[in-house]
Amino acid sequence: MTKQLLTRRRTLQALVCGAAAGAPAMLAAQTVVPEINLRASDGHAVLSDAATAAGKWRATYIDFWASWCTPCKLSFPWMNQMHERYAAKGLRIVAIGLDRKDADAQRFLRSVTARIPIALDPAGETAELLKVLVMPSSYLISAERRLLLTHKGFRLDDAAALEAQIKAALA
Repeated sequence: MTKQLLTRRRTLQALVCGAAAGAPAMLAAQTVVPEINLRASDGHAVLSDAATAAGKWRATYIDFWASWCTPCKLSFPWMNQMHERYAAKGLRIVAIGLDRKDADAQRFLRSVTARIPIALDPAGETAELLKVLVMPSSYLISAERRLLLTHKGFRLDDAAALEAQIKAALA
């Protein structure tokens, strides 16, 4: 593991989960998210040009979580609900676990119901790519891989605003 990645991991662990939570932040639509070839539990890469070319999804919501993060447990029921409401309209949700130990990630997944694709990234490469500093952190990405929204933390008070952004991305 690189020194930079170790430093980032220590920063992640030092932050209080969701400490920087707030209203969803819109980002410049010119930001293009690079491919994320990490495989999710549905067999597809998290974010790839192949899926975009095939027209599989109109938008992808990527959520980073860790077993030690209390707000992460709150976000899973909401993500399941968003999946149920919007998957048929082209939304894909992928939750990426960043635990270094597989046993920690599996224990967390047994404690929450996940009806969405899960990917595990114990090396934290995808978190490094998207500069994740707070758990959970979420990104809404268009079919063209344009970053539409980033959100740090998760509170139930944020759910309506996040859902509105998802609906807008699918419109």
